Amino acid sequence: MGTVALWQIFSVQAENEFLEKEISDFNSKVQDITLAVDEAKKGQSDKFAREKRKNAELEANEQSSVGEITDLSRKKREMSIILEEKTKKVEELSSSIQKAKISLAGIDKEIDRSRSTLRSMTLLVPNLQSSLVSLEDDISQKKDRIMELEKKILSYDRETDLLKEHFEFTVSALQKDFYEHPWLEKGERVSVSFSSLDLETGMIMLPIGKNHGLEQSMRFAVRGNGKSICQIKINKVAFDHCIAMIIPLLGNPKELLEVTNLDLIYL
Repeated sequence: MGTVALWQIFSVQAENEFLEKEISDFNSKVQDITLAVDEAKKGQSDKFAREKRKNAELEANEQSSVGEITDLSRKKREMSIILEEKTKKVEELSSSIQKAKISLAGIDKEIDRSRSTLRSMTLLVPNLQSSLVSLEDDISQKKDRIMELEKKILSYDRETDLLKEHFEFTVSALQKDFYEHPWLEKGERVSVSFSSLDLETGMIMLPIGKNHGLEQSMRFAVRGNGKSICQIKINKVAFDHCIAMIIPLLGNPKELLEVTNLDLIYL
């Protein structure tokens, strides 16, 4: 935009200079004519008529020149008006260019701020990537934990069903025991297979309990393979199992390791 305005100004100036040169040439021509007229007046009287005609021609030429001068003056005024308009446009263009420069300066500052922000963001990217990896690991761990919890929930559901079934069975058995208590009489025999045996502590666990009439502190003679082995005393009793203590110094408890089925005789 600035280049176009300068070109227009130079064009107007060149045209004005051309008009001023034409006016200067015309003025010089008028001076020459005036000089010739003066010289003609000073001539001889016999040349007066001829000079008068020449003067008439010169006057006619002068009038024509005056018309040309008038026309050139009009053109000069028109060119001055055009020049003023062009100058005004140049000033407006200069103002626009100045505003554009100010705007560009603001844009440069904004670009600098954007570059600074970009540099800051670039520095933050590794930390963000590290945080993202950490978050992904955490999410993966959470998912694994959720899967474990879901498995536990399923396991708890199964255990709950089993416990509910066991509870219902226990309640049913307790009701049956309440109405049909399986009492044991002295000398009565119960055949069992023991679950576990610990000779060091002298404890034996049997798969019978209150459902067979066993109670805490009952004493039994233990037989296996048709011979007496030892005696036991019931320590703890549950509904379907019990823990008994081998009474020391009575029989040979080691023989329990040789049998699996036992006969318990209530003493």
